[in-house]
Amino acid sequence: MIKKVEKGKYAGKWKVRIQPVDKITGKRLSFPVKYVDSKKEAVKLERELWAEYENGLNPSDGTAIFADEFQKYVDRRAKTISPVTLKAWQGSADDFKTYFGKAKINQITTALVSEYAHKYVDEHHATVSKSSTIAKRLIHMRNFFKTIVGKTIKENPVPEGALKLFFKQSDFTVPQEWYIFSSDQLESIRNLIFKDLQHASVMNWSSKLAILIESYTGMRVSEVQALKFNNVVFEDSAWTFRINNSWSDYEKSFTGALKARPKGYSRTVLPVPQKLIILLQKFKNKQEDFLKKHDLDNPLDLVFINIHDYKASATDQPVNQRSINEMLKNICDRLNIKADGKLLSMYSFRHTICTNLANTPGMSYPWAAEKMGHSLQMFMNTYVGIDPNMNQQMNKLWVS
Repeated sequence: MIKKVEKGKYAGKWKVRIQPVDKITGKRLSFPVKYVDSKKEAVKLERELWAEYENGLNPSDGTAIFADEFQKYVDRRAKTISPVTLKAWQGSADDFKTYFGKAKINQITTALVSEYAHKYVDEHHATVSKSSTIAKRLIHMRNFFKTIVGKTIKENPVPEGALKLFFKQSDFTVPQEWYIFSSDQLESIRNLIFKDLQHASVMNWSSKLAILIESYTGMRVSEVQALKFNNVVFEDSAWTFRINNSWSDYEKSFTGALKARPKGYSRTVLPVPQKLIILLQKFKNKQEDFLKKHDLDNPLDLVFINIHDYKASATDQPVNQRSINEMLKNICDRLNIKADGKLLSMYSFRHTICTNLANTPGMSYPWAAEKMGHSLQMFMNTYVGIDPNMNQQMNKLWVS
């Protein structure tokens, strides 16, 4: 039922209510009434409510088996999330089925969820942190219960900030830090690659060139893998790349979009020096000659098409992240760059560049966040670390 409200608290809004009939009992089920601002929104909401009912979750029945209903919830979300994210959700579904068995929705209490969390950590010898597997499991469970609060259950049995409530501070593990390159180290890496590529065969260019581009832009590695020659643009007096796609090593396919962005959305990354663009053009010429010589082609115009593997090349696959990270390890070894117990991979460039952006006087953080493909809050909370150069300067300032 859709009806415009004429009087009272919700005057001017559109009232949406559905009243399905239970197929077994014949009784009318009660869905909560909702209000939206327009008739268009009301029509959309009514369809969503009916879809929710018809997809298997009976909102009036707390006796449904939790694990089964959670699996249905995951199945409904399958078409709206990436394969990697779906894999994580399915992992939760499988784990809930093993632990909770035939427990019904109305039997899942906060105490039971806490017991599950502790048992999971004990049996898997797992860590406890915001990025841990148990943290993801609890978030998945909480999101599921959110959809039936007020319909089947009164309160969500998974509280917000569950980890802090379930575990003592001493149970938490300090997350491993990402390695942040200093300015001197960045310069050394770039100089080494420019020097190596002066006399390298085309077969030895891809991984090194990918690292070089990453050192200037801090793109996600999946975005670098999907880079095309025609992504090069000259905008606002600077050379850069306008990107709109990414690659998944897990799926061995292009995603057709950038992370957390709709298809068709594009963004320009940080400006790059002209000498990098010249080098990229040189590589394009070498690549074209190589492909022609070996009767191969590059219909997608990929920069990093995998010419080491003819089978991968024939199916338009780029060089994989493992190969690029192995090359970075080799370069760091040559330059005596040590991880010192920190995480050091291609992702270190992203953390480094975001940190440098955050520590640049007069920097516009919204501009920086957009260039890196993140919201401002995510940029600040996730990627802003301690700049080694700034740290050294502050130490000197303090002792003086």
